[in-house]
Amino acid sequence: MLTISCDTSRLDLERPAGPAVYAIAILQTLHGAREVAVVGAEREREADVILAVDGRFRTGRGQRTVTVVSNLGHLLDRRGFGPREWLLQNWRVASAARRSDHLVVPSTAVQVGLERYLGTPPDRVTVFEAHPGAEFRRRSRSEVEAVRASLGLQERYLLFVGTSRRRKNLGLLAKAWSLARRRLGPEVGLVLAGRGRGGVPWARDVGYVGADRLPALISGAVAWLNPSLYEGSAVGVWEAISCGAPALVAATGASARAVGRAGIALAPHDPDAWAEAMVDVVTNTELRASLAAAGLRAAAELRSSRPGPERLLRAVGPGPG
Repeated sequence: MLTISCDTSRLDLERPAGPAVYAIAILQTLHGAREVAVVGAEREREADVILAVDGRFRTGRGQRTVTVVSNLGHLLDRRGFGPREWLLQNWRVASAARRSDHLVVPSTAVQVGLERYLGTPPDRVTVFEAHPGAEFRRRSRSEVEAVRASLGLQERYLLFVGTSRRRKNLGLLAKAWSLARRRLGPEVGLVLAGRGRGGVPWARDVGYVGADRLPALISGAVAWLNPSLYEGSAVGVWEAISCGAPALVAATGASARAVGRAGIALAPHDPDAWAEAMVDVVTNTELRASLAAAGLRAAAELRSSRPGPERLLRAVGPGPG
């Protein structure tokens, strides 16, 4: 029996977002594996492996150490971080890369970044992509209407799902929406779902939306938007296209590669291009249908290739890193 100690105290697993979503995917995979016991930090002494799912390296007591690294945005665009936040993130990632026996990352974008910027050998990194949960599927019109009515939303809306942290690039979204709404008129709205207040004028902020209603909210959207300066995981894109929503994403990190023909990748500092894409996806029925159909096909392929625990177990299992 392989015993893995994992401290999740710094993650909100009840209302997961960002790193917590990826951590849950890892833990669910490990819990489903045979001959594996996942225990909390209080049983660290008896564990074979210390797994840090929150990105903070933990030394343990001589056991194998494995750290999850999911965000390298600070190395690609400093504008996404305040000075103190940048220093903390830079120290945390560098420490994990240098001291861990092995690293687990959510995409090849992060793996390539670690090798390029920190010189981390590829054989010390395992890519484990988190697929969206089974609840993320295109919902019926009645489910969509029920959620839309409960939140008081317009019939047609564009949707952003995420926090209001600087790296999410909501300043770009605000500028682009200011341009697009003049052409789209009052019949189309912009909805922000997630923790914190986004600060996007003329947008409707509905706060955190749980997994029981989020798939219907996405299914009802004309398009799903994510201008984030960097996303290490593509799970948000996959959740969107699994619900039939075309995705407009920044051409950086894991999102740009994942979106494929199911959306449009745009420069993260070009509000004019974002505004034009918003208008196109709303007004061009053929374009929207083509993107949505491509997304549903990609989602079906994704569901058929859901990763098993083998790759993850090779990463966390005792042995050379």
